[in-house]
Amino acid sequence: MMMHRCASLFYLASLAVLASATPRPWSVDSTAVEPSAVAGVRILHHKRQIIEGPGGYTFNVLEHLAGIAPYFDSPGVQLDPSPPDGCSVTKATYIVRHSNIYANDFDYETYLSPFLEKLANFSDRSVFTQTPDLAFLANYTSPITNETEQLEKMTPSGGEAAAAFAGVIKQTYADLLNSTVSQAGAFRIWAASASRDVDTAKSFIQGLGNNASLVVVNEGENDSADSLTPHISCPAFDASMGSVQSGAWQEKYTAPLIERFNAAAPGFNFTLTDIVGMQQLCGYDTVIRNLTDFCDVFTADEWLSFEYANDLMYFYSIGYGNPIAPQLGLPWVRSSLDILSANDTSTFNQTLYVSFTHREEPPLVLTALGLFNNSAYYPSLDVNATMPTDRINHRRAWRTSEILPFLGHVGVERLQCGNATLESTGGEGDGAEDVGEDGAFVRVLVNGAPIPIPSCQDGPGESCALGNFSDYIAGRVALYGDFIGACGINDTVANRTDLLSIYNA
Repeated sequence: MMMHRCASLFYLASLAVLASATPRPWSVDSTAVEPSAVAGVRILHHKRQIIEGPGGYTFNVLEHLAGIAPYFDSPGVQLDPSPPDGCSVTKATYIVRHSNIYANDFDYETYLSPFLEKLANFSDRSVFTQTPDLAFLANYTSPITNETEQLEKMTPSGGEAAAAFAGVIKQTYADLLNSTVSQAGAFRIWAASASRDVDTAKSFIQGLGNNASLVVVNEGENDSADSLTPHISCPAFDASMGSVQSGAWQEKYTAPLIERFNAAAPGFNFTLTDIVGMQQLCGYDTVIRNLTDFCDVFTADEWLSFEYANDLMYFYSIGYGNPIAPQLGLPWVRSSLDILSANDTSTFNQTLYVSFTHREEPPLVLTALGLFNNSAYYPSLDVNATMPTDRINHRRAWRTSEILPFLGHVGVERLQCGNATLESTGGEGDGAEDVGEDGAFVRVLVNGAPIPIPSCQDGPGESCALGNFSDYIAGRVALYGDFIGACGINDTVANRTDLLSIYNA
């Protein structure tokens, strides 16, 4: 099994430097290549923004934009994404973030709109032409031309990328898609009810070409855990968490940038909001226009600072810094385990389940699984201490660029392996040995990359015996299974539940 990147790297040299700053010892390369095809689906290639330095150093800006990154396969831990020798995938479940959008409301209202309006009203744009890297601002226009029609909506490139992702799934899981159910037109795809999720799912279905039906799942505030958007149906969830920590780092890393840009373009009065807005436009311009100069304006170190600010925000809102994050991700995980464990089709009549939702859900699922945890191998360590706000933890596991780019996804597979043996028991009883002998294993993939579960790597390719995985999730449920209690859902909510049941036949 090979997961295919939705973009390729090609180069076109540019020697721009900021006139008022120390010249950069690298060139910034960007060009597009002709689309290729996966399983007959043409794949859009975004222009890549490559910083090149001495000694063959390269830095791909678009792989460090957190939630504004066009899709790319995660490097993971370098495990082979193909099924291990002697193994085949017999079932799989996927939860997928929607595809490319013009902008989300928060980014637009907080950073993009203030900068774009300020730029549009600036009377002396000729000042930008004095600095090669900023010269494009003299004639720059906003990529958002109709707020009502575009904000939170999928871009044309988003539809192409979703269809391309379907091509990857079609190639990867051909046997699962060729089942009697999918051929009969009863195959279902799920999506949260926001238009960006529904439109992504529709493009994905077109790419599959198997007459799949779309099940739209309501994003109601009273749906409790039986939802693809549990952060919306959890009253205790606070989307603003992380803003203080992220803001503290933004203040620190943008200070020298503000000074540098104001020296380069006197009179514009660059602020923190402008700097962050310009960095965000690197991603949004790319997925809207497939063309941007904003990626060329900052150094690799400055992009790493932008990435870390986003990692801080997401760490405290939908990551390990939020005490209720695992509770919000666990319903989907529990449902996936039920699907993978079922030996009949009375409840789960598909072998492949794909659902589209918002950016919050894949990271929440990963916290429920205990993955991308900075303290996973150091249980006595305070995980919050691993994300300081005055410097970057470059060794962190929590990297949201590798978790939630557009179309970012978490997949959980059941592997059937012949003659497989357990490397270590890792479980809590004889059941794990029995399952190992049956050859059933589980592995998690994040954006195409296998990510081992720290306490369960006893199977082929660092997979986990199904019985051991079941025991592991039971332990997580004991700790984080109370969705109702964690969210403070009172007994007046008729649909309150800790479980996700939307996949039941």
